[in-house]
Amino acid sequence: MKLSSAQPFQGGFILEKVMGPLSTGHMELRTKNPNDNPVVTFNYFQHPDDLKRCVRGIQTIERVVQSKAFARYKYADMSFEYLLNLTASTPVNLRPPRSGPGASLPPSAEEFCQHTVTTIWHYHGGCVVGRVVDGDYKVIGIYWLRVIDMSTVGYCPGTNPQATVMMLGR
Repeated sequence: MKLSSAQPFQGGFILEKVMGPLSTGHMELRTKNPNDNPVVTFNYFQHPDDLKRCVRGIQTIERVVQSKAFARYKYADMSFEYLLNLTASTPVNLRPPRSGPGASLPPSAEEFCQHTVTTIWHYHGGCVVGRVVDGDYKVIGIYWLRVIDMSTVGYCPGTNPQATVMMLGR
């Protein structure tokens, strides 16, 4: 089965979430101008256990997709390898797409993890409590300024943070 570029995509993507990754990144301000974006370094898979956990997740997803119970939710002629290639070919991160010898082959689980890695929706942890803001979320050294958003949360529970942020704001 081959989708043309004009054919609408109806379906989903295969994504594996590494809950509580061991790799950490950092953020730096370029200038003091609040309109300038900071430099953000994610360091995805810097810790080797994160890649191993992603691969195990993809293997679990493969078992589910290939299970008898899942058969009625997918096209019979759409292999797991096809689904991996379909997902891996979407522009979801800044890594260059696969090219060269073997690019048309289905990606390995490691390649899939590395070429589809992204942070989805909720960045957090850039405004550390105790270093940037105090326990009342007041910016240290700045009078009357508080930060109430996910940047102050050191560990994301892996769900939509709306309730957490609303609670902090109140």
